[in-house]
Amino acid sequence: MAQNTQSRILSIDEQIQKLKEKKNKEIAKLERNTGKRFLEKFNLQNKPLDEIYSFIDSLEELSKELLEDNQSSDQKNEQSNK
Repeated sequence: MAQNTQSRILSIDEQIQKLKEKKNKEIAKLERNTGKRFLEKFNLQNKPLDEIYSFIDSLEELSKELLEDNQSSDQKNEQSNK
Protein backbone atom coordinates (compact mmCIF):
# COMPACT_ATOMS: atom_id res chain seq x y z
CA MET A 1 0.00 0.00 0.00
CA ALA A 2 2.75 2.44 0.97
CA GLN A 3 4.72 1.62 -2.16
CA ASN A 4 1.64 2.22 -4.31
CA THR A 5 1.17 5.63 -2.73
CA GLN A 6 4.87 6.35 -3.18
CA SER A 7 4.71 5.50 -6.89
CA ARG A 8 1.64 7.73 -7.37
CA ILE A 9 3.43 10.60 -5.67
CA LEU A 10 6.46 10.07 -7.91
CA SER A 11 4.23 9.97 -10.97
CA ILE A 12 2.54 13.22 -9.96
CA ASP A 13 5.93 14.84 -9.35
CA GLU A 14 7.05 13.78 -12.83
CA GLN A 15 3.87 15.22 -14.35
CA ILE A 16 4.41 18.49 -12.50
CA GLN A 17 7.99 18.67 -13.79
CA LYS A 18 6.87 18.03 -17.37
CA LEU A 19 4.18 20.72 -17.07
CA LYS A 20 6.72 23.20 -15.71
CA GLU A 21 9.01 22.47 -18.65
CA LYS A 22 6.12 22.88 -21.08
CA LYS A 23 5.17 26.18 -19.43
CA ASN A 24 8.74 27.47 -19.74
CA LYS A 25 8.85 26.49 -23.43
CA GLU A 26 5.56 28.27 -24.09
CA ILE A 27 6.74 31.40 -22.29
CA ALA A 28 9.96 31.40 -24.33
CA LYS A 29 7.93 30.98 -27.53
CA LEU A 30 5.63 33.84 -26.54
CA GLU A 31 8.59 36.09 -25.78
CA ARG A 32 10.20 35.29 -29.15
CA ASN A 33 6.99 35.93 -31.06
CA THR A 34 6.10 39.17 -29.28
CA GLY A 35 9.68 40.40 -29.51
CA LYS A 36 9.76 39.70 -33.22
CA ARG A 37 6.49 41.57 -33.74
CA PHE A 38 7.73 44.48 -31.65
CA LEU A 39 10.89 44.75 -33.72
CA GLU A 40 8.90 44.60 -36.96
CA LYS A 41 6.29 47.16 -35.87
CA PHE A 42 8.93 49.71 -34.93
CA ASN A 43 11.36 48.80 -37.72
CA LEU A 44 14.13 47.88 -35.31
CA GLN A 45 15.32 44.61 -36.87
CA ASN A 46 18.63 46.03 -38.05
CA LYS A 47 19.33 48.30 -35.10
CA PRO A 48 22.01 47.59 -32.49
CA LEU A 49 20.84 46.17 -29.18
CA ASP A 50 21.68 49.29 -27.19
CA GLU A 51 19.55 51.38 -29.55
CA ILE A 52 16.63 48.96 -29.14
CA TYR A 53 16.95 49.14 -25.35
CA SER A 54 17.07 52.92 -25.53
CA PHE A 55 13.91 52.90 -27.64
CA ILE A 56 12.16 50.66 -25.11
CA ASP A 57 13.24 52.96 -22.27
CA SER A 58 11.88 55.99 -24.10
CA LEU A 59 8.57 54.18 -24.65
CA GLU A 60 8.44 53.39 -20.95
CA GLU A 61 8.99 57.04 -20.02
CA LEU A 62 6.39 58.19 -22.52
CA SER A 63 3.83 55.72 -21.22
CA LYS A 64 4.47 56.83 -17.62
CA GLU A 65 3.97 60.45 -18.61
CA LEU A 66 0.75 59.60 -20.42
CA LEU A 67 -0.56 57.65 -17.44
CA GLU A 68 0.27 60.50 -15.08
CA ASP A 69 -1.43 63.00 -17.40
CA ASN A 70 -4.52 60.81 -17.61
CA GLN A 71 -4.65 60.38 -13.85
CA SER A 72 -4.36 64.10 -13.20
CA SER A 73 -7.02 64.81 -15.85
CA ASP A 74 -9.32 62.27 -14.22
CA GLN A 75 -8.77 63.86 -10.81
CA LYS A 76 -9.53 67.32 -12.19
CA ASN A 77 -12.70 66.00 -13.84
CA GLU A 78 -13.81 64.38 -10.59
CA GLN A 79 -13.24 67.60 -8.67
CA SER A 80 -15.13 69.70 -11.21
CA ASN A 81 -18.07 67.28 -11.10
CA LYS A 82 -18.46 67.74 -7.33
